[in-house]
Amino acid sequence: SAWILRGAVHLLYLSDLQDQCPNDLCKPPLGDLMVGRQAQLIASSTCGLNGPEQYCTTGHLQEAQNCYMCDSQLPYSYHTNQNSHRIENVITSSDPNKKMAWWQSQNGVHHVSIQLDLETVFQFSHLVLTFKSFRPAAMLVERSKDFGQTWKIFRFFAEDCALHFPSVLSRPAASIDDIICDSRFSGPEPSTGGEVVLQALDPMFEIEDPYAAKIKDLISVTNIRLNFTRLTSLEDTLSARSQRSPVDKNYYALFNMVIQGSCFCNGHGSQCVSVAGGQPGMVNARCVCHHNTAGDNCERCQEFHQDTPWSPGGKTSVNVCRKCNCHGHSDACRFDAARYQLTGGVSGGVCDNCQHYRTGPQCERCQNFMYQDPEKTLVDPHGCIPCDCDPDGSYDGGLCDALTGRCICKENVEGWRCDRCKEGFFGLRRENPSGCHGDVKKAYSMACLL
Repeated sequence: SAWILRGAVHLLYLSDLQDQCPNDLCKPPLGDLMVGRQAQLIASSTCGLNGPEQYCTTGHLQEAQNCYMCDSQLPYSYHTNQNSHRIENVITSSDPNKKMAWWQSQNGVHHVSIQLDLETVFQFSHLVLTFKSFRPAAMLVERSKDFGQTWKIFRFFAEDCALHFPSVLSRPAASIDDIICDSRFSGPEPSTGGEVVLQALDPMFEIEDPYAAKIKDLISVTNIRLNFTRLTSLEDTLSARSQRSPVDKNYYALFNMVIQGSCFCNGHGSQCVSVAGGQPGMVNARCVCHHNTAGDNCERCQEFHQDTPWSPGGKTSVNVCRKCNCHGHSDACRFDAARYQLTGGVSGGVCDNCQHYRTGPQCERCQNFMYQDPEKTLVDPHGCIPCDCDPDGSYDGGLCDALTGRCICKENVEGWRCDRCKEGFFGLRRENPSGCHGDVKKAYSMACLL
């Protein structure tokens, strides 16, 4: 029977192998997670939301300053409202007029946050910020994978790490999940157009298993938050101007913010579809799952495919969720870890609610008082037929072997139907647990009493 079980499992495995990603590469394409999600992007400070505000600009090598108005009460419009600097302006757009737009914080506010809230778990690749203002003197990037309930820091950024983040390592990372302070993307130069770049997985480190728990933790996100903690002021960069009031020139301004990522399919999908509408260029949320997996992120096995445990995909398809084998007598099953271990990893599926008088983990046996018709197959809905046993001489009033149909006789009873006493025994009675008595006088007395 073990050979038959292994053979059936092998056939199902070959069938499952046909359900593969193109070129066996289950890797969704990268895109900008910001696109189409302006309603899910928030900033703690934006100039001009409550009315016009003045701000002034002075280049790093410029003496003169130019002053302008910020009025973000209405959305940006190239033709009617170029002075609006709302946070949605940082999202990449195909509209050439949007190249003139940017987001800007209020004057003199050091602690400002920008947060993107995603509708499900995505895979984060890298972040690129392009500043119109000076880059922050200090900032950090955080991530959440439980919709903002808990947060983890990705990286600190500061020109002077010892000053702004004294307890954080400022040396190069020793491992892929080290939290360090990076000084390469801070400072006063350039005064505009400077970038901050963060990669989720540092290319310095070789990744042996892209689905290892450590890697999955680093790239799985439902929320990303930027925390700017210190403005780069002109007083920090131009000591000759220290007499001037810096307030109207101190603000954060971003031309562009790109968060590259993809839908997260746990190695079981290579493309995704929209959950509830979307726009061109948007990274959709719901995976098109392969390998008999299901869920927005292919995070579980499909119904009736619990013969093997779910696990992330990899270079091969050995971890696919395999279809349960209920021999056509059930359309529901569940995974049972104890059975999977007992069979040496061959089968862990347990069928529920077997029909057609069937029972067993795979509906492979007939129920009590039924047996397998030798002329019918295991998948035949009429394959189980009633036992033909004498209820007086067989156990439990008519029990037979589920495979052969041979009746299971009481101790002192024999015959295919368990309908006669063994030699030397007498008085076949249902009430007698042994079926017949060996004492003639006792058997005669019992007969008289009855």
